[in-house]
Amino acid sequence: MSLSSSASDRKRVAVPGAKESSTTSTPITLSERSITGFALIRIFVGYLWFQQLFWKMPPDFRGLYPYIIRESQHTIIPGYGYILQHTFLTGCTSLSTPAGCTAFVPLAAGVWTAELLVTISLMFGLFTRFGAILATILAVQLYVGLAYTEWIWTYGMLVLLALALVAVPAGRRLGVDQWLAPRLQAAGQHHRIARIAGWLV
Repeated sequence: MSLSSSASDRKRVAVPGAKESSTTSTPITLSERSITGFALIRIFVGYLWFQQLFWKMPPDFRGLYPYIIRESQHTIIPGYGYILQHTFLTGCTSLSTPAGCTAFVPLAAGVWTAELLVTISLMFGLFTRFGAILATILAVQLYVGLAYTEWIWTYGMLVLLALALVAVPAGRRLGVDQWLAPRLQAAGQHHRIARIAGWLV
């Protein structure tokens, strides 16, 4: 008698467990309104990066120089200032102008180009996840270098916004990715590169 009752107890316990596991594995889908909201956030974040292009324009990227100096002096990670001093600031003779800096212009051009790519990617929804990953890297670098000199959450929130856009395919609404995604998905069945590119949209 006790054996059968304990077996039935186990059976009763097992059924809710099975139901629980099936509900936790159900995928979460976003409504049309939610994904459109993420698309608008994506465009706004892209516009933030777009605005930041104009105070450090080529060919000399002069506006970026004081920020590199600040990063080298106030970084929150030991050793990061040393890296900046031996890359961006190699050969520099002044704290106010990039005179004598041998690597500043090519490295600053790389930063500016990366920010331009983020702008295009996020504003137009073109390979949005790639743009969001690049935005995350740039925002983390800003957080590490400038968090002590400004409100510490400024760059932290920029990191979080970029990570949210990595997680959600926000370019599939109001963006080029909406057109690209099904084509890359179809091509991905035969080509590995298309499959990887499909994830980046």
